[in-house]
Amino acid sequence: MEQYLIRDYDVIEDNQYLTSEESITDYFRDCAYDYLDCGQGYYQDEVTKICKINDKFYEVLTTAEIGSSKQDRGDRLYWVESIESVTYKEIEKPDPKHRDAFNYKIFLTEYENNILNDFLDSNSIDYAMN
Repeated sequence: MEQYLIRDYDVIEDNQYLTSEESITDYFRDCAYDYLDCGQGYYQDEVTKICKINDKFYEVLTTAEIGSSKQDRGDRLYWVESIESVTYKEIEKPDPKHRDAFNYKIFLTEYENNILNDFLDSNSIDYAMN
């Protein structure tokens, strides 16, 4: 799979379990827990992902029932209780996202520069240093 599909769209390809269009629903009922972001004070009850099966692409919407619990301190704790629905439709192969070049002159300590580089690397942002 081309790198831009992963970098720009986080396309999911699992040749072991995503083998046909019919496998999409079962796959996301099992794995969508990993794609929904929940924690203390926040939750995500739906997520849209793109998956690739052979040469076809599908946009998959997963919705979840969220459970919560009051904490002794701070905000409520949220988690995915169950997957309520998985719907999908076939889409065209996504094109690479347009990227512009930007130049910045910033003054950083070595520590700040390391944090910035870690952020850029973890978000797959290409950069050049002078």
